[in-house]
Amino acid sequence: MSDPHLTPRRVALGALVAVWVLVALAFFASPGVAVLALAAFAFAGAVARVRTPLRRSFMVRRRAIDVIVLAAFGVALAYLGLTANLG
Repeated sequence: MSDPHLTPRRVALGALVAVWVLVALAFFASPGVAVLALAAFAFAGAVARVRTPLRRSFMVRRRAIDVIVLAAFGVALAYLGLTANLG
């Protein structure tokens, strides 16, 4: 008996598309805008982690650890996107 996929294909495909959009944004528009967009994705991930119900797929770590790490990552990226001269 095989284990079901813990990540739905829609989520995996959406994440892959989001990465390519960010790469295109950094290449064609501005790396600073892409870093700010990545910070927004980190904040959205933190909010999504708070809002999702506990299931088997989210039982690897505690929810608070995930939220703190994603929020800190978002803050760091937002700071770097707003202050660093990225081109």
